[in-house]
Amino acid sequence: MAKKKIVLELDERYFNKRDLSNATYEYLKNENHSCELLDSDTIIVDGNKYLIQEWNTSAIVPLQQVVLKLIKE
Repeated sequence: MAKKKIVLELDERYFNKRDLSNATYEYLKNENHSCELLDSDTIIVDGNKYLIQEWNTSAIVPLQQVVLKLIKE
């Protein structure tokens, strides 16, 4: 069963979507997930298609998160 949402925190901040998507792909591959990057907005993780979204918070330390939302087909 696929997770509806996956939240990741990467070590670096990314300022364009393509770099963020590529870093997300590399992170998941290093975590032993099968994945395929379709474009800068869509990734397939373990056979499930997800929309790649960016979330930034400005608490004491700025934080950038990658939110993968399951795309229902």
